Amino acid sequence: MQEVGRVPLIQESWALRRELFQQTRWGGFAATSLWGCPTRKYHSWFSVWRGFGRYELLPQVEELLHLEQGHFLLTTHFFQGRLAWEGYRHLTRFAAYPAWTWHYQVGEVRVVKTFFLHPKQPVAYFQYEFSGPVLFRWTPLWAVRPWHTLRHEPLTVVRKGERLELPEGFVLYLKVDPVPRFIPWAYPYEGSYYPREAERGYEALETLYAAECWEWRLHGPGRIRIALSLEGPLGEWPSAPSPGLPFSFSEALSQAAEQFFLSDAEGDYVLAGHPWFGVWGRDTFISLPGLTLARGQEERFHRIMETAVRYLSPDGRLPNVFPDSYNAEDTGLWWGWAILQYLRMGADPGQVYRRYGEVLQAVAVGYLQRLADEEGLLRVPAFPPASWMDAVVEGQPAVPRQGALVELNALWYALLRLLAELSPSEGARWRWDLLARQVLAHFKPTFWEKSRGYLADWRDGSLVSWQIRPNQLFAAALPHRPISDKIAELVLDTVEKHLLTPRGLRTLSPADPAYRGLYGGSPAQRDYAYHNGTVWPWLLGPYADAKLAIWGEAAKPTLENLFSGFESVFYSYGWGQVAEIFDGDAPHAPRGAPAQAWSVAELLRIAFYLKRL
Repeated sequence: MQEVGRVPLIQESWALRRELFQQTRWGGFAATSLWGCPTRKYHSWFSVWRGFGRYELLPQVEELLHLEQGHFLLTTHFFQGRLAWEGYRHLTRFAAYPAWTWHYQVGEVRVVKTFFLHPKQPVAYFQYEFSGPVLFRWTPLWAVRPWHTLRHEPLTVVRKGERLELPEGFVLYLKVDPVPRFIPWAYPYEGSYYPREAERGYEALETLYAAECWEWRLHGPGRIRIALSLEGPLGEWPSAPSPGLPFSFSEALSQAAEQFFLSDAEGDYVLAGHPWFGVWGRDTFISLPGLTLARGQEERFHRIMETAVRYLSPDGRLPNVFPDSYNAEDTGLWWGWAILQYLRMGADPGQVYRRYGEVLQAVAVGYLQRLADEEGLLRVPAFPPASWMDAVVEGQPAVPRQGALVELNALWYALLRLLAELSPSEGARWRWDLLARQVLAHFKPTFWEKSRGYLADWRDGSLVSWQIRPNQLFAAALPHRPISDKIAELVLDTVEKHLLTPRGLRTLSPADPAYRGLYGGSPAQRDYAYHNGTVWPWLLGPYADAKLAIWGEAAKPTLENLFSGFESVFYSYGWGQVAEIFDGDAPHAPRGAPAQAWSVAELLRIAFYLKRL
């Protein structure tokens, strides 16, 4: 669905739930709803990346037409908890490609509004085309604040010709055609309201500030162009990007993948999701094979992996949140997982070791020194949460996990096997193989009970969790399994019976008393449900790995149905994106971040393997 007509556009319950995102490699970001109305504090026409965080510069603009019949707003905006500006009533059509384009009918005048962030130049571009004479006023409403905050204190924007001086040291350069009349309008727009923030239990009111309004009088059909640049005065007017219309769901997914990459002077990164996730190590490494290798972008894979290596700590840790938060113990294992996927997708083992062998050894030695016990297994404390199930409620893990975690030790075994295969030294191969054999000898006794027919989620001495969770799937999905084929088949059967849905895997069996099938309520209620029943699409990646390993080509119909099923929800939350999570209960409504890197990435990786069958 590349465009939508008037009937759905004027339905508040439908249109305001669809969100648009643009992310550029240079750090520019734009997000809004299908109406062009900000419903979250993270929505803005122009946001920029600075120091591993984002600044929201321009959350909204006021667009006012003066016609013979009266004054008409094109803008839609919430104030003080209600929809006060209702420009959406004039909408007739919206198109997403090649740029966001809104069509309005105001009396006898047709208006076409186009917006895009240039993919290579640090420029935000607005264009308005009018079919007849109008007086048009355009007022930028500024915030200039870090993305997780709201502004309440006054701000000043100073225009010096084509130069706009904003707080926090930001300078924008203005290019306008035709040149407007600039009218002083220093005014606080108090009570700007973000309904999605209120729904999530967060502060939802903000004051936006206007410095001046810009006015044009067109005596006939005409066009107005506005460009805001971060890097000096613009020369040529930027042209709209031409990504080409995707003709298949796979092509649309590939376009969606481009929305998660970011570059700065230090290197290349993956943003975990939109609109509120930053550069997270675990998410980066899980996402990377699907976002890059599955799309034939091997060099981008290397740039991002090698950027991450620059943040390797002396004790072999990689940051979970860049640049300097080493608060999770599984991040290095996921870095190794990305290498395993690279090899599985056809990389030359010798070249891989020459490029990454030293870091692989540093990561493995770090785990040996920090977490390995006398049996060779990795053991972690309950807090801070060591794995991807890391939600915290009232200072305690929403999912307490401690001791030997099943997926960490499956990944650990695979990492040791990888080093035993790749190391050029016979002595090194022997030592890594010995460690791998030690882990293998203790994995099954630690996690398996035949009478249950599935793997424990974790074990710490006499404490053991037999909750049915998807983490056990990695023992069946990895190229190097610490379990037999028969046990892997039983694990897969259990996962399919209790956890598999059309939108991914539940994080807990519905038969468990702790299960929560709906993700909603207060922040604490949502955080509890997050890993106690909520569905995660990215887990379909390891599910597909296990399914293909066990059943081969016979798994193809099941995986094709799961993959194609996401086409029906591709425009239901994030426009042309895959959500972070879905409800555990049917109809599995999308929740969380409307666009998530690893959700897109693992679907792309599934598509890659389906093509090979």
